Amino acid sequence: MKLQQLKYLKAIKDNNLNVSNASLALFTSQPGVSKQVGLLEKELGVRIFERRGKNLSGITEIGEKIIVQAERMLAIEQKIKVLTKEYLDPDTGALNIYTTHTIARYLLPSSVSYFTKKYPKINFHLHPTLPLQNNAVISKGYADFSIVAHDIGSDQDLIVLPAYLWTLGLVLPKNHPLAKEKRPTLAQLSQYPLLSYEQGSTGRRTQDIMFERAGLSPHYFMTVMDADVIKRYVELGYGIGIISSLAARDIHNSDLIFVNLDHLFPPSKAWICFSKDILLQNYMYDFISSFSPHLSKNVVETIMHQHNEEQSQQLLSSLSLPVY
Repeated sequence: MKLQQLKYLKAIKDNNLNVSNASLALFTSQPGVSKQVGLLEKELGVRIFERRGKNLSGITEIGEKIIVQAERMLAIEQKIKVLTKEYLDPDTGALNIYTTHTIARYLLPSSVSYFTKKYPKINFHLHPTLPLQNNAVISKGYADFSIVAHDIGSDQDLIVLPAYLWTLGLVLPKNHPLAKEKRPTLAQLSQYPLLSYEQGSTGRRTQDIMFERAGLSPHYFMTVMDADVIKRYVELGYGIGIISSLAARDIHNSDLIFVNLDHLFPPSKAWICFSKDILLQNYMYDFISSFSPHLSKNVVETIMHQHNEEQSQQLLSSLSLPVY
């Protein structure tokens, strides 16, 4: 049994049993992956994958158990490498941030500036992630963090920490009838075509709940996850936009105005997530606290090592989150 064979098993599982995609992810050949999996099955004397013709169609019961142990072994291997690297050169490494356009544009620049100046040898990479992404596909690499503005749900492989609270704001043309309203009502908003986030997203779900409670059924002319697109179509006169206040306030050199909607919609939580298998290094703790000051190294370590879920929730609920 070789570690490389275990990596092949994990890659196949992560790529929905598509050996071709798994081989691409591993920068190797498809025949090579298939051959090694076959050799491992022969060595162990069991079938790890079900087959239909030349394609894999499922994972056997024993295969599921084997892959769980393989993932644990690979995590240990990675931790050993990280420990060694940190010992030999603590100022080098990598940090991959998966996040949305809005977060990358409006919130991350100050943290990136601070981080890259303090750790010039750390490779810092930003990757796009869809706001509707769920926890099943949030990156769980060994140097990966996801910062998302939607609910994550339960995932035993993830550490999920509250990063900040975000609010909804209104953008509309300067000559719009609501432009003079400092505190517009839900009924007033529902009188006009709305442009906002896609149904099911956190920001949209907040709106739907409040409109439903008020007995209103607004008309959404356009739904799209890109706040800049929404602002552009509002400028063109297609309706009024309800988006993240972070993006709504950014209306310089435009014919739009921003109206605060804190009195209508409660704030939502954004989250910073990473795999439980990560061996957090000092520069990683530093990044987390630079982005979310309430998440000090002590707080993060306490949550990571806390086995009592109720106590963890009590600690998290006691944190004072920044509001944007």
